[in-house]
Amino acid sequence: MKPRFAVAHRPFTQAARLFVLCSLLWISGCAGKTGPAGNTFFPPPPNLPRLQYLMGIANSTDVEGKDSSFSLFGGLTEQREMIRHIVKPYGITEAGGKLYVSDVGTAQIVVIDLPGKKFELLKGAAGPGKLTTPANVAVDKDGFIYVADAGRREVVVFTPEGDFLKAIGGDRDMKPVDVVVSGDRAFVLDIKSSDIKVFNVKSGEYLESFGTAGGPFERLAMPINLAMDSKGFLYATNGVSGRVLKFDRDGNLLLSFGQMGDGFGQFARPKGIAVDPTGLIHVVDGGHQNVQLFSDTGRLLLFYGDAGKDSTASLNLPAGIAYSTANLEYFQKMADSSFKLDGVVFVTNQGGKANKVAVYGYGKREGIDYEQEYEKIRKELEERARKAREKEAQEGKKAGQAEPKAAEPAAQ
Repeated sequence: MKPRFAVAHRPFTQAARLFVLCSLLWISGCAGKTGPAGNTFFPPPPNLPRLQYLMGIANSTDVEGKDSSFSLFGGLTEQREMIRHIVKPYGITEAGGKLYVSDVGTAQIVVIDLPGKKFELLKGAAGPGKLTTPANVAVDKDGFIYVADAGRREVVVFTPEGDFLKAIGGDRDMKPVDVVVSGDRAFVLDIKSSDIKVFNVKSGEYLESFGTAGGPFERLAMPINLAMDSKGFLYATNGVSGRVLKFDRDGNLLLSFGQMGDGFGQFARPKGIAVDPTGLIHVVDGGHQNVQLFSDTGRLLLFYGDAGKDSTASLNLPAGIAYSTANLEYFQKMADSSFKLDGVVFVTNQGGKANKVAVYGYGKREGIDYEQEYEKIRKELEERARKAREKEAQEGKKAGQAEPKAAEPAAQ
């Protein structure tokens, strides 16, 4: 393995302060407005919208329709004609246009094909493939399914058809909570050892582990979720430190940001994480009940899905998240006609009843140059800041020039 390096902590510059001011203009209205599905945007008007709530999934009827029959993922026909509910979802991923949801409430993996109107269960999750606490799920390029089962203390592998194939890591005394697969390697997030364990996916052989070196801001601390971007970099959220850590495949630390707290860019309970194709980082906060969106350098841009009692678009104990560019034509039909989708975000909710998987479209209003509008905002804020500094300087100068009044002579 290559040597790791420490992350430098830069001073809070004037440019950074200006960025925060710009961010606050977006964030100021980010508590989602209430309203029916299809009319809720984040941030809400008058800000430029970046996400629109599209729909929620709670059970099979939200996918197949109320009158449709179904066949489970290869069997379990005794449950035919029954409505299947998502009870307590945690992890979620998208592959091949399908959603794979880890439901710890039913100890099952739910496979959802929205355009195909299918809501199925993994048939191999019985007998030797029986799941107990399926925290997260991953799918490799060939369609093989990997489930990080914290209860079984191993990663359970299924074929693309849903049959049980094998289990990985049962001899490592670990408690896996997430897994991502790239090439011939499976990267397993172990909450027990607070590290990332690497296995060969074909042989199941343990290769190495990383994530424990460095100071408190540079090592894993009760890691909760793991993600991999399109370039192969790994991102982990940490339940103790509140940090988001970015590693390369060799375990070298590349980025560290965030902390526990209730301020902007801070977390109460960081959980699921996803990185979109442009490098933006979406982090679920189960405590603040929202998703925070960061730049590829860890700067807060906005947040969305804030909890609201009267809003169907609000998150309720959110946990997992997935970003997808598949089936955009299908989801575009749900969006406002003037809002062009670049991707779709799926967030699992462990609370509530009607929105176990919340679906948001990520995009922009057509006909608006967002970069140009953001530049106008930046210049406006710069001008406001300049005038505020001038006013403060003038008031300070006047105060310094003021002569104290002469004392009254004492009475004789």
